[in-house]
Amino acid sequence: MSIEHRPVRHPALALAALLASLSPTGAWAEEASNDLSYPKVEACSERYRQVATPRPDPSAEDARQGVRQGFATTRSWGVDTNVELLDAEATGLGESGLRVHYPAGTSSPGDTQQGGAGFYSAPAGVAGAERACLTYRVRFEPGFDFVKGGKLPGLFGGEAPSGGEEVNGETGFSMRFMWRQAGQGELYEYVASKDEEYGASVGRGLWSFPTGEWVTVEQELVLNTPGEENGLARVWINGVPVLEQGNIVYRTTNEVTIDGLMFSTFFGGHGKEWRTPRDQHADFAAFRFYVPAS
Repeated sequence: MSIEHRPVRHPALALAALLASLSPTGAWAEEASNDLSYPKVEACSERYRQVATPRPDPSAEDARQGVRQGFATTRSWGVDTNVELLDAEATGLGESGLRVHYPAGTSSPGDTQQGGAGFYSAPAGVAGAERACLTYRVRFEPGFDFVKGGKLPGLFGGEAPSGGEEVNGETGFSMRFMWRQAGQGELYEYVASKDEEYGASVGRGLWSFPTGEWVTVEQELVLNTPGEENGLARVWINGVPVLEQGNIVYRTTNEVTIDGLMFSTFFGGHGKEWRTPRDQHADFAAFRFYVPAS
């Protein structure tokens, strides 16, 4: 039995459990009985105020400039070689976007030649936030081969640890997404409360990404009070509540807050079994940031 490439349309945990049982590991099931549920509140974009709408500048001379100008970033990788700018007509969304290429044989930037791309965007309106909301849209090309998995953007704070870096509660966190086999979705977490050497896989199979159509990803983070295990993460896919995780420790000091977007996308994982077998691409657009009304 296989999982269809479409987002979950009903938030019931019974359906979530069924989807998880079909995943390669079902490893999240024990966690689910402890601190995973689904959001029982309105989507964060409905509860918070919008503070930033970054988008690439399609009139820029190249992709690097378009990303730099649109997202106010000076930290990037892979943008020169693997990103092209899409105008509003190409996205069909009434605004510009990005097409990220994953050349055949590439995976994690630390494993092979660079496939995919990454950059950081820290809007002024998010600075110092202890609660924040990110939405964006992603579209995998028709027939996209997901292989074993790959990374997708999410919120970050501080130094945005990744790639096996230590997370000690003082230097920051990252809360990206991943696609997995057959397009299954998950949160991929570098937080102080994780036990894994690399990122923690949370909620795998609670939803699936289709190919050839736009999907709206919505993420809410609520940072913990230092000294307490009361952090939260919530996810909605196409407006449907699919995941709420509690008992997260993002930080041990108030100096760590939510900074913005960690745009990070590539195949992998390390090793040839993660690498894309052919040239592929995915599109990204409609980035929005929200924070609670002051």
